[in-house]
Amino acid sequence: MYCNSSNSSFCCPVPCSQNPFETSGTLIGIKRCLPIRTECQDSDGPPVPDLLYTAPPGTPIETLASGIISIINTSSTTSDCTMTLSITDDTGTNTYDINAQSSQVIQVTNVTAITIVCTSDTPPDPAVYCTATVEIDFQYTTGV
Repeated sequence: MYCNSSNSSFCCPVPCSQNPFETSGTLIGIKRCLPIRTECQDSDGPPVPDLLYTAPPGTPIETLASGIISIINTSSTTSDCTMTLSITDDTGTNTYDINAQSSQVIQVTNVTAITIVCTSDTPPDPAVYCTATVEIDFQYTTGV
């Protein structure tokens, strides 16, 4: 199936030209696979996270995305860099440390933000990068 038309139910489960799109109450899926490459930062300084996902400001809680996040840290085990994933959802902000060559699967409900940062107590010089694959499988309801 090819995604070359907004009339395709595969590409756009609700006709994108439907007026008003925001009030349809339709379940929409978001499936993303993101490659990550971020510099290993000194854990003594304030971390500068990379933003992976953020809900639009003022999004009603009943329309926030929920689902599963999978992360596979493909970084080398020769550095002591730790990848930390921070997820803000209806339970608050939770952090998950994912060591090199390991993975984590996390279920979230009503997610508002996802960030990732890579830190080390002894950051290498020259810089070393953490690498990972993040898979996001979310669902949300439009215009509830």
